[in-house]
Amino acid sequence: MTSAVLPSVLASIPGTGLVFGLLLGAAIVAGYLARMVRVPRVVGYLLAGVAMNFLLRYAFDAPNGSENASALAEAEKPLQALKDLALGLILFSIGSVFEAAHLRSVGRRVLRICVSECGWVFALVFVGTLAAAAWTERGEDFSVLVCLALFLGLAAIATAPAATLFVLHEYDAKGPMTDTILSLTAVNNIACIVLFHVAFQVLASVGLIDIRYQVSEYVWLGLLLTTVGSALIGVVLGFAVSVAHAKLPLSETILIFFALFIVLGAGERWLLGGLGVSYNFLLTALFLGAVFSNIAIDSQKLYSAIETMGTPVFVGFFALAGYRMHLEDIPQLGVIGAVYIACRTVGKVAGSMWGRRWAGEFESLRPFIGFALLCQAAVVIGLADFISTHWAASQASGSAIHPLARKFEIIVLGSVVLFELGGPLLVKWTVRRSGEVKAITLLRRPKASAVEGESMVRLTLGSLLRTVGLARRPKTRDSTALQVKHIMRTNVKFIRAEATLDEVLHFVERSRYNHFAVVDDDDELLGVIHFSDIRDMIYDPAMRDLVTAVDLADAATPAVPTDLPLTKLLQVFTDANLGSLPVIEKGGSRRTVGIVEQRDLLRTLHLASKET
Repeated sequence: MTSAVLPSVLASIPGTGLVFGLLLGAAIVAGYLARMVRVPRVVGYLLAGVAMNFLLRYAFDAPNGSENASALAEAEKPLQALKDLALGLILFSIGSVFEAAHLRSVGRRVLRICVSECGWVFALVFVGTLAAAAWTERGEDFSVLVCLALFLGLAAIATAPAATLFVLHEYDAKGPMTDTILSLTAVNNIACIVLFHVAFQVLASVGLIDIRYQVSEYVWLGLLLTTVGSALIGVVLGFAVSVAHAKLPLSETILIFFALFIVLGAGERWLLGGLGVSYNFLLTALFLGAVFSNIAIDSQKLYSAIETMGTPVFVGFFALAGYRMHLEDIPQLGVIGAVYIACRTVGKVAGSMWGRRWAGEFESLRPFIGFALLCQAAVVIGLADFISTHWAASQASGSAIHPLARKFEIIVLGSVVLFELGGPLLVKWTVRRSGEVKAITLLRRPKASAVEGESMVRLTLGSLLRTVGLARRPKTRDSTALQVKHIMRTNVKFIRAEATLDEVLHFVERSRYNHFAVVDDDDELLGVIHFSDIRDMIYDPAMRDLVTAVDLADAATPAVPTDLPLTKLLQVFTDANLGSLPVIEKGGSRRTVGIVEQRDLLRTLHLASKET
């Protein structure tokens, strides 16, 4: 098919608005299909972008390198602002894991796991890709091959924040495993960005690689801007935004956020193109979120608004990411690319496993946490662009990039396709296996009909007839099929009966709940400690050696079995006036298996009422 034989309606390349509209429409359809087959919606959005890219190229006869392909690429360039906005909002949300209270509870654990995981990933990728490069790139100087392997090893550390956060929010994952995944994602990206730029500037300063600008002072200026400078910009902006959030209405604060992230993203590229150096947008957004989460008043209000209002932005971002995926680079990965993928996967899994052992976290964290850290996209795509912009073939070559810079770009962009499509599936699998996802969120959404077997067309027609008074409201569906086991969380720690008051207080500090089950050595429930009951004991040193957990436990607090219908659970919550209750096995057993929260119950009943 050529443009000469296309109908007149297809005679010209579509504009930016039409391309983006088609991407959103395809993403909506793909998101529903993904939910039907029980895979994360982000995978559907990415595949929608891939499919739309193929269809547009086919419809407008735009093979790679053609004028039509260039025109299509120009049509989607203005959408870069959407990408900047989405990445800014996502990195801002990820930055909340650096809240002081959260760091006190998980800081040492995350640091040890991160050191182990990053060390394993870097070592395996560096050694593996260096050996592969020495075998396949025999004409290159060995010192340059070392630089390539070093860059690949550092790039492998990064974990894509966008896909990881989106999957965790989609399945409403909550618990120590989820907190650790988010914390590791944030720390991994900070370590990757800082170490990568430090390594590049050091190698450039000692002459092992040539750079595409001549002013030597820019080397260290670039290093300062992309590390300390980016952090300082984030801190200053975080303080300013916190003040604005306290003084302005929520709608105006969100408007400031949208404008701020678009300006930061575009400003990074503007400075890089004009000066050859710039701050790092992703690092700035991460520190902005960290400062905001610690000093802002009622920060959760803004986070909730971003999660709701940012959904169209995130969907467009993932569809655009799929549209821009470099599928053509997959066949070019070669031996080095295959080794990179294999070593990064093994390093993430094995390194996290050893880090878990080092941190002593055997109960709350599962050994397969590394599978949730395999997503990779925005950070390494930015690094690939940085390398292709800065790594010159030689000082005398002018604008020519080094052949190994192109090799780095091919390996990174080709592997991103695989990691970004498979990674979300592994994130879902990890948190599901950890017991931090409610069973009801994993079930396929029931038909939107109020009566079994009724089609959507008949449902809509019936709604129209009821509106004009020509039909009666149908009987609502029996909701007793939903039980406690469908909304409970199982990856929950319990307090042992012999725990001292200091151990109880340490447990309370690290928990996200206000009610804490006390169990014996067989996990039999003995009672529940309420935060309100021990609040005053914190300041009474005389009580520290006199009581244990079982002395503090309220044996009268009700526990609910896994097979209790949700309609009856609501009555239990009403009578107990508590925010959460321990869950025990059915059949009269007192063995504690999880916890159920009142807000999860209310959300489930609300959604069920909307479907009837």
